[in-house]
Amino acid sequence: MLLGPLKLPQVSNIPFLRADNNDTQNGPEKAVQTLHLPYSNCLVVLTTKQILVYNYKPMALVSSFVRSSHSLEKYGENQSVHAHEINAKMFQDLTTETDLNYMDPGRGKVTFYVVSSLNFVFVFEIMLNSNPVSIYKETGIPILDINKVDHDFGQDLMNNTEDDDTLTVFDKKDSHKVIQNGYAVDKQQGFLHFFTKAADTLDEIPIKKVELRLKVMFSFGRPIVDLVGFCDTDSTGEAGRHEYLMILFPHRVHILVLHEFKMKDNILIDVLDGRRLLYCQKSPCVVSQNSEGEVFLKKLDISQREAYPKRLDYDADGPLVDVYANGNVLSFVHDLCLVLYDLESEKTIKRVRSHINLTCGGLVNDEISILLTRNGMKLLTSSGNCIVSTFDEDEVTEEESDLPSFSSFATIGDTIVASAPDGKLAKWDLWSEVITPFNNFRTSKPLILQSENNDLLIFAPTSDTSSNVPFQVLKLPTQTINNHIPLVRTNGPMTMLAAFVSNKNILLIHNLITNAWHSFPDLALIDIQWLGSEYLFCRSLDDDMKEQLRCYHFPLQGSLTSNLSDQLIWSFAVSLKTEIKSIHANTLSRYKLLRVKSKSANTEELENMFKTGEILIQDAQGDLRTIDIVSKISADESIGIKVFHQHPAERIFDNEEAECKWILSHNGGYFVHQRNQILKRERVDGRTWKASVALDNVERILDVIDTGIFVVQEDKVVVHNLEDLWNDEDPVAIIEIAGGDYPVVVSPEAAIVHSVQFVLSNGCSKIVPRQAIYLDQVLESQLNAGRSYQEIDARYHSLHHYKFSLEKILSGKILSNEPLSHILSLIDHYDQGPKHSGRLEIISNCLRKIEVEHWDYLFKKLDQSPRDLLLQCIEHDEARVLGVLLMVFLNYDGSKQDKTSTEPIEKMKSDNNGNNKKSKNKNKNKNKNKKNKKNQNKQSKSDKKDENDKGNETETEICQTEAGSIATILNDEELMLQVLRILVNTASSTDEREEAREFWDMSFQLVRFIHALDEENKTSLIQRAVQTLS
Repeated sequence: MLLGPLKLPQVSNIPFLRADNNDTQNGPEKAVQTLHLPYSNCLVVLTTKQILVYNYKPMALVSSFVRSSHSLEKYGENQSVHAHEINAKMFQDLTTETDLNYMDPGRGKVTFYVVSSLNFVFVFEIMLNSNPVSIYKETGIPILDINKVDHDFGQDLMNNTEDDDTLTVFDKKDSHKVIQNGYAVDKQQGFLHFFTKAADTLDEIPIKKVELRLKVMFSFGRPIVDLVGFCDTDSTGEAGRHEYLMILFPHRVHILVLHEFKMKDNILIDVLDGRRLLYCQKSPCVVSQNSEGEVFLKKLDISQREAYPKRLDYDADGPLVDVYANGNVLSFVHDLCLVLYDLESEKTIKRVRSHINLTCGGLVNDEISILLTRNGMKLLTSSGNCIVSTFDEDEVTEEESDLPSFSSFATIGDTIVASAPDGKLAKWDLWSEVITPFNNFRTSKPLILQSENNDLLIFAPTSDTSSNVPFQVLKLPTQTINNHIPLVRTNGPMTMLAAFVSNKNILLIHNLITNAWHSFPDLALIDIQWLGSEYLFCRSLDDDMKEQLRCYHFPLQGSLTSNLSDQLIWSFAVSLKTEIKSIHANTLSRYKLLRVKSKSANTEELENMFKTGEILIQDAQGDLRTIDIVSKISADESIGIKVFHQHPAERIFDNEEAECKWILSHNGGYFVHQRNQILKRERVDGRTWKASVALDNVERILDVIDTGIFVVQEDKVVVHNLEDLWNDEDPVAIIEIAGGDYPVVVSPEAAIVHSVQFVLSNGCSKIVPRQAIYLDQVLESQLNAGRSYQEIDARYHSLHHYKFSLEKILSGKILSNEPLSHILSLIDHYDQGPKHSGRLEIISNCLRKIEVEHWDYLFKKLDQSPRDLLLQCIEHDEARVLGVLLMVFLNYDGSKQDKTSTEPIEKMKSDNNGNNKKSKNKNKNKNKNKKNKKNQNKQSKSDKKDENDKGNETETEICQTEAGSIATILNDEELMLQVLRILVNTASSTDEREEAREFWDMSFQLVRFIHALDEENKTSLIQRAVQTLS
């Protein structure tokens, strides 16, 4: 998943106590922590002397609790805040799974805990009249997934959404102006406007009344390191309410079981050097670090009251600053380093170094983590690749950043709220990636970003390598801004778009050709995927909360009715006994021909139909169900679905296996993406399947197109052919990820990986597209595989970067002294025709880039001399290539040639240097000694090399003595004049100003060289050159 700043943060000041109320005896007030309370629209900002409760969306301070001077002196300043229910599974051994999943329909209170510096725990409650569903529907904040609310215990929650505690907020400076969500609405102060619904109120999100109460206070006689709390309420109501506290002390874990915050049970588990309470590997755990720096993970067995330690095999870079878990990966934050440690493989995945001290870290979501420093923040992927950095890691400077020195953060939806000790509160609005499945194997998948402002940004580059990369921005046709849109899908040819507004239960269909929008209300969709170009496959819930699979036809041409059922072509009711884990609707890259008996009674002929797709369903029992999609294909290659053919289920998974992110049938088996691995599942016998790891450490799959799969592994993009991957063969290409760039889209037909970079500069934020071309690796792979030159050239000849890739392969093979026969044959095939400009240009650029000592190897394999190349350029009137070759030869290192043959070159260079010295005379004395010393070092190295090479005929010497060598052609007066004529003619005939100037510069430089050849005017060479110029 990709996250990036939509704009620079909105920074406000936390309302510290005024000087007359702020008792400085306990020190000045500081901001300590920021915390979002689960299942609510509340944000807690903790200072050393206050507890501030903000309405998050829209942001507004709605309640506060001020600690008195007496309270601060007796109980200590506020030190940390902890929300309850952040991880209820920590208490799975003390309560039932039903109670863990149950949501109180009243949901009238939210609990959190404040720890003081003198080891007191204050239990606060926020009284609400809203529940998570009403908050979700009104604000669009994704605090819960409605489709995953327990069907048995969550129905009351779904129905109880009445909430009337709306606050009216007036502008502080103008009491006639009413403010709700940051948009000012002009209204008359009074009571009549509260009974009217004007059009401008559609953009308002109500601010709800909350009441902050101190419930109870606990005292502990030892330092509190960490705390986790949970309150369960079973179906018996408030009488069945229990509270649980798990408190980590330096050498012990203390678990309290409470009823109405009165002690019922007390559990003690000895744990030394505890640093953090975590839930990982299906168990509550403690991370500890001893005085020697060794780090341990200790699993807690609450029923046995035991801790089972396990030393983690990694070298800690100093004391731990923070620790957080993401699945089986632990992230350890040290002062100048982040370490990612895999608990399954028991090894360090990656170390992310920093030159700036890290203050804290944590998860933004399951795929993105954040690191805060005193100069800004970094967003990292699960493998440690940097997506966004608000500071330059390479510039170690003591200058203060424009951003506050953040020390804590909270994340809600598509925003991050961070606080700094000096009282700055910053809210970052983000672009967030809409996760889209790569289920159409015929076309590339675009990148889709969304913001909270109903904006969709679609990045769908073409195979063209020009800088004009299309960013298409769509504004959703919704009347309100409080929307949550988890599902956005585009079809293969990018002509149709489907978006589901989850908190409004609205499906939007957009025709990208005609720009027409269609809205279909009252739907409960779990997932949507396009089949082909015009068919939308939907997984949904009906009114009875029963799961349905449906397929709708949305033709590109023609109008749509307002009734969605008119578009329905297929429906399938999922059995109540079947629990679906994942579902994948794939459009195949190559259609499979089927011979189907006609249904007509008048004929028994077989019809030509095709299998164009398949639906693969993974259930919780380990079965995989396959539904074939059988279609007819018209003359314009559009498909018309005719049959959904279901096959019997096959048991290929274990019951406990994770949800599959992607499944593809291949060679009678399946490719499966689970966790960070791509598995190959193949049949052993009639009913037995085996699994083997095809790829490990997979951060994400970028796309699957035709026969290729593109994956991000560690800090690389790896390209595999599916058949080669099945047979455990090497990848086609490996592309390094450049710093600051993150790959998002591929263009396999052009062999380009498209990346984006989020840049913050000059007070604004922008998205910069980048490209990485790997065509050279593809060409080498196909040459090694024995593919014909004609077939390779036919496929890639039209690409702008094809010639550059040929040049790159040629240069690489020359430098490593590899055989050149295949690449030279491909270059010859590329340059077929009466003129050989492409071949000449490739060779000239290659000579320009490689070192001189490698030239003879190229000339030997070409069976040509430098003179032959110049004559070919003259013959075909290739002025540009001729100019490049001439500049290369003129700047040839004369120290390796005979002195007499290079005198004109050295003379011309000395003349140029003499002219430059006039303008640089002021700095001459200052740098003279330094330059002399440097020249002496160079001369000694050159002499040493000459001694080592003495007696050997070097490649360069061959070029000096043979006919047609560089030394010979540079002294060929007639040849130089021929070159000059071509350059002058091209300069005078071109209409492009820059091109003309370039060729005139070459011409005058050549004239200076000719003058050096005949300095004493013994011939008519200079006169003829001047006549050519005139």
